[in-house]
Amino acid sequence: MLKTIKHLFTILVATICLASCSSADEDVPDTNTDPLVKQMKFDGASIDLPINPGDVNFNFEYDSSNRLTKKIGGYLPLPPETFFDAFFTDKAYTSLVYSTNKVTVENFYDSDIYAVAKGTIYYTLNSANLIAEKEVPNTIAINTKKQVYKYAEGKLTEVVTSYPNMTYYPEDPTDYILTFSEKFFYDANNNLTKTEYTELHNGKSEGEKIVRIFEDYDTSYNPFKRMQLLEEYFYRSLSRNNFRKYTQTSYYYDSVSTKETDWTFVYDAQGNIIVN
Repeated sequence: MLKTIKHLFTILVATICLASCSSADEDVPDTNTDPLVKQMKFDGASIDLPINPGDVNFNFEYDSSNRLTKKIGGYLPLPPETFFDAFFTDKAYTSLVYSTNKVTVENFYDSDIYAVAKGTIYYTLNSANLIAEKEVPNTIAINTKKQVYKYAEGKLTEVVTSYPNMTYYPEDPTDYILTFSEKFFYDANNNLTKTEYTELHNGKSEGEKIVRIFEDYDTSYNPFKRMQLLEEYFYRSLSRNNFRKYTQTSYYYDSVSTKETDWTFVYDAQGNIIVN
């Protein structure tokens, strides 16, 4: 997955993939006021990422219910000898197909000269149109991943990841059921401040732990609110406003590593992000 970052005109990522399940008494979010962003544009040369410089222009399409159905534009990898990791192309797109409460998300490339991995993801939505479950299939069945999202008062509180097809031998004292839990924390302005991602062996914390910190929020509307089904925007979609600093600290037994990313956005006279 590409790590797109720090640019003067807008947006992009924070890596990661998740999914979710909801409580029966959750509040239904008011999506009527969420922005219907149809374009995001910036100068690729201003990104702190080794991509081929040039204009980067994402377009978004919606159905009659204002559900996101297509993201046009994406990054394709380049060979090492080019000295760039990737290049942007408007021939790459992501399709979102809805069937009642099910959504299939896949990547495509509108050309015969390059093949891309579909990266198929299956989502199940709850009654509030929030992610309830997410399944990431794999050609090796035991690596198929399932995620369940849990909510309280309309806010995501935990994502539990499991591998339902993975074998487990309880008579083997060294074997265990592998799961992961990521818990979500918010401030008084309904902005995501932290997540704690923990590897669990038979429900006990063991191995990997990742703490993600989201800081320096603006007071602008959030252009990513309708984009929860696009993995690169998932964390951003959870907040009222927009974080401009992200810190990730990874722990693996005695090993600790930290990386930090800052964004500089452009705003209009009302203090809202300019995305096109």
